[in-house]
Amino acid sequence: MSETDSGLTIRRGVAADAPELARNMAQWFLAAYAHASDAANTGAFVAANFDAARQAAELADPSIVTLLAESAGVMVGYAQLRLARPAPDCVDKDASAEVGRFYFAPSQHGRGGAAALMQALRAQARERGRYWLWLLVWQEAPQAIRFYEKQGFEKVGTAVFLVGEDRKADWVMCGPV
Repeated sequence: MSETDSGLTIRRGVAADAPELARNMAQWFLAAYAHASDAANTGAFVAANFDAARQAAELADPSIVTLLAESAGVMVGYAQLRLARPAPDCVDKDASAEVGRFYFAPSQHGRGGAAALMQALRAQARERGRYWLWLLVWQEAPQAIRFYEKQGFEKVGTAVFLVGEDRKADWVMCGPV
């Protein structure tokens, strides 16, 4: 567990965090993207990805590192480092890992916590012998794209991301650990 300059505590998630993590994942995903797809596709995506059982399985998976950001004991952000997922062909870096999810509560945006969480995620990647991170970000999410660019990520390609059956155009971004 580590305390950041922004007053957050960043720690590794454990199985007991699964219900709260699942609720926050769904809430923060909907806050960011509910407007981007119809209710049926968004609902299908949330149901398939953000339930407590799935989060418990991901928290127990040694190839996924889930970090939680907390303020005064309340979860305000999370990130997942996925070590086993192969990078897209446009990521031409060896020893890379995926930033599979990276979210903060809307009330926490602009407070510096996201940068601290990214640094903690990078430290986890370095500990596991990774030199590069890659991620997908929706092409119509300028705030997220600006954040990743400030963190040293560059656009290296495109990918399709499915929200239910709705195809979204994403950037593939890559940056150093």
